[in-house]
Amino acid sequence: METTGYQDISALEKSVANAGSQLYTMAHKLHEVERSLEQTTMEQMDEMEVLELLESMSEVTNEYQNLRKDIREVQQLQRDVSSSIRYQMRSMQQTFHTLKQRIASSQKGRKKPEKPLTGHGDMNNP
Repeated sequence: METTGYQDISALEKSVANAGSQLYTMAHKLHEVERSLEQTTMEQMDEMEVLELLESMSEVTNEYQNLRKDIREVQQLQRDVSSSIRYQMRSMQQTFHTLKQRIASSQKGRKKPEKPLTGHGDMNNP
């Protein structure tokens, strides 16, 4: 595989790892928000807690949007890698076909037509 193909796969792996990390962060933040909501009622919440909750929700929203962006990048990298592999496969098939034809024509060129043997025991030749 070419260097660019390897770099594409490496970038793909990094994007997947980053997306996984963001998913974990989002899940953790959502869990914190849910736990906070379970422990308090709206009457018990003061203005500061509501602002913190809104900020957390805003962070989760941003993380989600970043995750979607990373997923789109991963999908594009997957398409790029697939296209590169298909191109390389077609190129190899064409090269194989060309080499096969060269070998076949080379073998035909090497074969010499067989001449009839003229021996001493042939009655037609004195």
